[in-house]
Amino acid sequence: MEPIVWGKAPEEIIYEILVRLPVKSLLGCTAVCKSWSCMIKSPTFIHTHLNNRLIESNHRNNDGVQLLLHNPEFELYSLYRDDDDPRASSSTLREYTDLDNPYQVYAERTRSRTWGSEFVGTCNGLVCLAAEDIDLTTLVWNPSIRKFVVLPKSGVTFCHGHGREARCAFGYDRRANDYKVLRRVSCFQEGKFISCQYEIWSLAKGSWKTLNTGNDRHRHERDIEQRDFDAGHPPAFVNGALHWVQVNVNTGNISVGSFDMSDEVFSKITIPPEAETQKCFDSDPHCVVSRYRESLAFFESSEERRESVGCGWLLHMTMWVMKEYGVAKSWDKLFAICLEGSICRLVGCRKSGDEVVLKLIVDNVQYRSVNSKTKQVKNLQIKGSCRYSVMDAFTESLVLLDQPNVFTY
Repeated sequence: MEPIVWGKAPEEIIYEILVRLPVKSLLGCTAVCKSWSCMIKSPTFIHTHLNNRLIESNHRNNDGVQLLLHNPEFELYSLYRDDDDPRASSSTLREYTDLDNPYQVYAERTRSRTWGSEFVGTCNGLVCLAAEDIDLTTLVWNPSIRKFVVLPKSGVTFCHGHGREARCAFGYDRRANDYKVLRRVSCFQEGKFISCQYEIWSLAKGSWKTLNTGNDRHRHERDIEQRDFDAGHPPAFVNGALHWVQVNVNTGNISVGSFDMSDEVFSKITIPPEAETQKCFDSDPHCVVSRYRESLAFFESSEERRESVGCGWLLHMTMWVMKEYGVAKSWDKLFAICLEGSICRLVGCRKSGDEVVLKLIVDNVQYRSVNSKTKQVKNLQIKGSCRYSVMDAFTESLVLLDQPNVFTY
């Protein structure tokens, strides 16, 4: 068989070879020749390459799977390789690489002040962050290709002298092959809620659009308090929609709020009927929603005073998964465990969803990894930091490579 001469190879063969390469190799290939650069930067190539990467990650176990972790205390973002031995009695995540904070790059380029930022969410290799400045500066970042786009200023305006609070969520519109940011801006006067507006940004359009949520939703905003629509527990992106826990402050009833990224409509999902946390009248409902594999999951925890244990507290934790999306009767209990500790937070899932990571406060911050199939609980060590609060699966992609008006570093 004669060797392939790249200058004479059919374009379709070159395409099939390149589309299977990792991101780092493809970035180098863009400098080979103009035709390769145009091919790799085309929307079709970027979309096909992403689909190949997602299929690969779904078919392998934990070999090569990457996890994105966020440390809000020091605003650190790190990628870890999930290479745990399932037979071991404990687990260790070994640091893969620390990522540059794009807000520091943005501040240097624009000679502006560096503000604190919140982790909004991640999807298909993109990470969305929101700053705490007066302009609500939000950006969408691809750390694999070292590019990010800064969203335009919010189109929402309020009367002078009123306080405001903004919360964002990030997801993907599969129908339009577009990435969107949902923002909820609430207005307060002397600490009392007055009104709120929703707006949505589209990567394809590059602009904000105010959502007409209808009179019914505006009227009920005074009765609904959004939970988990913040950095502590970003909304879960499942089945093309964002999800978060919400509480009716009049009745105390808990439900799951959702927003479809394609239809751009709000709806509500019933929580598991067996969940103990059906109502909430205090500041913390002790429950969150998350993504488990490709399904919606509901997690709740409660503490019990127990003098016989070391720290004096036992934590009861239960997790359900919705087997058929949108069908309340399909909620199925995944696990119910009891661990020593005073506070528990769900950090995320690893190993393509088989193991759930919990952050416990005992005498200090500790992590546990719970296997949802075997119910085995392991101690989890995370090299480099003990203050990570968010964990999510991360897939390298070329998304943003074809976008104009991006920052490159």
